[in-house]
Parts: sequence; structure tokens; C-alpha cells
Amino acid sequence: MTDKILPNQYIRCIKDRGDIFYDRFYQLTGLDPKDISEGESTSGLPIYPGYEIKVQGDKLIVGELQYKIKDLRFIYDYVGIDEKIKELLISNGCYYELKTSFAGWFAAERMSPRRAVYVDAIRLCNGFNNLYFRSVIKNDLSLIFTLEGMNPNKRIIQPFIDKIGDAYLYGYHCNETILCNSAEGLAAKVVWNFTNKLIEDSNLKISNRVIDRLFPLKRMLGNYRTVARTKGDALFNIIYQFCEEEMWSILEEKGLQYLGVGGFSHFSYYSNLSWMGLVTDLCDSSKKAGHIRLVEAIQAEEITKEHIQNITAFKGETLFFVSPIGQKILYKIKDDLFRSPCVHENKTFSTYRDACIANVIKFNQLLTSIGERFEEEEFLFNDMSSTYFPAIKMWRLFLEWEYLSHIITAEVRKKAFQICQEEIIASGFQPIVWIKSRFIEKLVEKELAVFDRYTFLFRNREDEYYSRKGYKKGLLSPAVKEYSQELLELPIKWIDLE
Repeated sequence: MTDKILPNQYIRCIKDRGDIFYDRFYQLTGLDPKDISEGESTSGLPIYPGYEIKVQGDKLIVGELQYKIKDLRFIYDYVGIDEKIKELLISNGCYYELKTSFAGWFAAERMSPRRAVYVDAIRLCNGFNNLYFRSVIKNDLSLIFTLEGMNPNKRIIQPFIDKIGDAYLYGYHCNETILCNSAEGLAAKVVWNFTNKLIEDSNLKISNRVIDRLFPLKRMLGNYRTVARTKGDALFNIIYQFCEEEMWSILEEKGLQYLGVGGFSHFSYYSNLSWMGLVTDLCDSSKKAGHIRLVEAIQAEEITKEHIQNITAFKGETLFFVSPIGQKILYKIKDDLFRSPCVHENKTFSTYRDACIANVIKFNQLLTSIGERFEEEEFLFNDMSSTYFPAIKMWRLFLEWEYLSHIITAEVRKKAFQICQEEIIASGFQPIVWIKSRFIEKLVEKELAVFDRYTFLFRNREDEYYSRKGYKKGLLSPAVKEYSQELLELPIKWIDLE
């Protein structure tokens, strides 16, 4: 599983100057910074099996993609390309290295396999979907109401609130995965549009969605600044990164490894990076809070477009990044945020960071409680080929999830969902939402009360969406797949349920 490369997965990397994750960036991509030449354009690529490699004029062609040879600074070859092509690249100043294994992101330490099964079970039964999606919408509403105070034109607020409400109804009540993702994206687009109205006087603009900040036919692997298409993107992406860094720091302090499994609200089956979605869920509140603080800083001219620089890469495309001075300003904004007081679940914390720590600890306790229930619960299935009813541990059923019948998965999902809801209620857990004041909290709750009157489910719509897009439901995370293969006492189709 570690060495698997998805079809058509092109990965290009840009060396990010002055990156706070400098060492980690190169660890994850397999690059070595001392091997890369300094220059205006520092771009390159790994060459993976399965693509035709040829030279045509002044271009290197890899599959369907074309690169100007003179712009390439490094090549990491996992195939063993033709010697003539290799010599041509080297003679043009390109660093070349032949690789023997796919070291990278999944070489990092991940969640323990047994625990990953529990998280997969929660995800596959949609046990946390509504809980976390509701917190996403609360964060967006809180953000809009807070930004409203910075906008002299009060009349424009209601259309944005209505659009977030539409997104909420679209995703929240379907109680499934893909449409929740789509709805969160719709709400995020509303937030970006509203934000652009507040910062347009600063000649800054942010792209509407992450996909708009990526290049066609390319998947970026690195950090946020590698996908900054505008100066505004560079600022907002780096403040998000600083806020995420703080959450990673908290997880490391508590010894929690949440890599290797998918998230509940932020998730996509078709991207390797999606399997760190669980951390993305935990970071959502802090990123929205950082968003608000950055808008305040832009309006106060604490940071301006003069703090943003650019590099040229990828067929002459321009990418923006924050200067070292700008980074210090943004880091101070992040520090001030996490040191500010916070109210969460009717409790006052001396700092927002303390509130995040308490929330992570409570979340981890909830995962433990649900895992213990999954260990305890057994199902009795009528095996038609025998005269007895075999008892099967729920966690073992989830290891064989992709081989079970629709009838059985429906029964297992129902039971797992019930366990999740019971444990959530018992623990009283709620994802943290950064809200600036009690007044804004009341506005948010008022809007949610309006939305909650429309309580209906659209599970059929979710099924239709999957069918129309050709998506496969119920894929296990890489960590769980590897774990399943290691358990030799559970061969494929280890129990015949048909």
C-alpha cells in the first residue's frame, strides 16, 4: 500500500523559501534541499512507472504533460529513464537521482491500525457526519457575522446567510459523506466571496475554492503556498497553515497520531492526502478564526500586498508567497489568536489554545469509548451453510467491509451509527467553534434554529449522486487495508454471508 501510485497522479513540487515546514516538506516529497539548485524557477518532478517518457524539441514529455527542459531543476526517477534523456537533463543543469522506493507521505508515523479501524467504522456508518458538518456551518455563520461588523454596507449580509443556509440544508440532512463535502464547499465559496468584498480596497483577492488554486491536470504536494495563484491566496493560505501547525503541535504534545485515516466532514476517496482529513476536521475552527484575524489585519494595513513576493514555475506560471517579514506578522497574528481568552461549552478558558487542548482530549476519549464498544459488540449472523449462528466482532466485520453484502453492511452501519450517537450523547462532546462574543453566538444559534425546522433526509439523492459520478461507496483507508492484509487469520471472504 505504501508504494502504490494512483493512476494519472502527477505530482510537481516547488521549493518553498523560508517554509516553517521546510524539513517536513522535503521529508514528505522525498526531496533533499541541498540537492536543488538555487534560481528564479525551482521546479521539477518525480517520474513514476506507467507513463511514456520522451523528448520533443526543447520539451520533456511525461504522459500527457510537457515541461521545458531548461526550467527543470530536479528529477527523481522511479523508473530508470533512457540514458540519453538522462544525460540531456543533466547537461541542462537538472539534478537527477534514481530512486528505488516510493518514500514519502505514508512513511510518516500514523494512527495505530486497530484504532484506524474504529475511525473507519465511524466514517463508514456516518456516525460523526452531522456532528462535524454542523460545526462547519456554525463556524461559517460565526465568521460571516463577525466579518459583518467590518463591513460598512450592512444590507449585503442576508443573501450570504441565506446561501449558507441553503448549503446547510443541502448537505446536513442527507446524513451521508459526499454531499456533505459538496455542501461545505458551497458554504466556503460564500465565505470567500464575502471576504473579497471586505478586502477589495487593499487590491487583494482570494480564489473561491481550493480547486481554483490548483493547476489543471496537476496535483500539488507540499504546503499551501505552492498553490497560491493570487496575492490574497498567499496570505490566507499561510495563516491557515500557521493555525494548522498549532493543532499539529497540540496533537504531538498529547502523543496523538491522527494520520492515515479519513475525516468526517472533509474527505475524498480519490486523493491520498484526503486520509489526513481527521486532522482537517479538528483544525476547521482555528482556520476560520485565523481568517477573521487576517481580515482585521488587512483592513488595519498591518499586512499589505508589499509583504508578498512571487516565483516563476511550471510553464511560466506565477506563484505567490509571503515574505519573511510578512510571515513574522502573520505568525504574531496566529499567536495572539491562540493566546486570547475563549468560551466553549459554557466554560471560560484563559486561552483559545487551552480550549483546543481540552476539546482534543475529549474527542480522543470519545474515540476510545466508541472503540471499546466496537470491541464488545458482537453480531449473530445466520450462516446458511452451517447449523449455528456465528458471532462476529464488529471491528472484524469492518475489516472485511468491502466484501460484505449490501444487506449485511446496512445492518452493521445501523448498529455502528447507534453506538456513535449513544457515546456522543453520553460524553456531551461538541466540536470546538471559535465565536468572538456571546452576541454572535446568539445570532448563530438563531439561524441554526431556523434551519433545523427543515428536518428531512435525502439518502436516495446521495445514492443517485454516487451512481451519476461513478463513485464507489465504502472504501477503507490505507491503514486499515494494510492491517486487514496482515491478519492472516482473516482471509478474504473469511465468512460466507450469502
